[in-house]
Amino acid sequence: MEPYLPMLAQTPLFASLTQEELPHMLSCLQARHKKFEARQFILHETDSTEDLGVVLHGQVQIITEDAFGNRSITAKLGPGELFGQVAASKLAPSSPVSVMTDSESEILLLKFNKLVTPCTRACSFHSRVIENMMNVLAERNLMMNRKLSILSQRTMREKLLTYLVWQSHDKGSTTFSIPFNRDELADYLCVNRSALSREISKMIEEGIISSERNHFTLYDHSPL
Repeated sequence: MEPYLPMLAQTPLFASLTQEELPHMLSCLQARHKKFEARQFILHETDSTEDLGVVLHGQVQIITEDAFGNRSITAKLGPGELFGQVAASKLAPSSPVSVMTDSESEILLLKFNKLVTPCTRACSFHSRVIENMMNVLAERNLMMNRKLSILSQRTMREKLLTYLVWQSHDKGSTTFSIPFNRDELADYLCVNRSALSREISKMIEEGIISSERNHFTLYDHSPL
């Protein structure tokens, strides 16, 4: 775990902890380090778990499927980002989502109940991690609200433009890369992949955007 301590100290969950404090905190949380192959499920929808995960290396996708087997990508998470909070907290009887690796990945698994319960050692830094966790949950709720706002748009173009405008705001530039390839973007927007490609081509012809793979430029006159 030692090579990952500098990165973990910068994550939202462990913000304000020093690298000297981190090993003690990880011990309190019964941390385990696991490796996964590309396209391997870490957690299936309807699974029960006591663990939340932190991505150490690689990327994971948060996936949901409807009754007809249609897949939707909720998010793609990279190093330092968390998943599995809802399932591990027991707020739901089982996981509402699946978590699958996008590439070869290393994951840190932590016991959720150890995180939210003050430890017997009365660690001075444990309360800071609990507070950080509340901030992480608030940020994840904001992300879900954003996804709902995108999906509530009436047309495919409006969904795509809403997503791209938010990406532009987040990156602080009208030229930016998104974390999805074209298939994943279609799954995220819950639209047909071929129809999405046609719409992107039309928007390029109309001078609304330019795009190459997952790299976009959004022009000032882009309508919403």
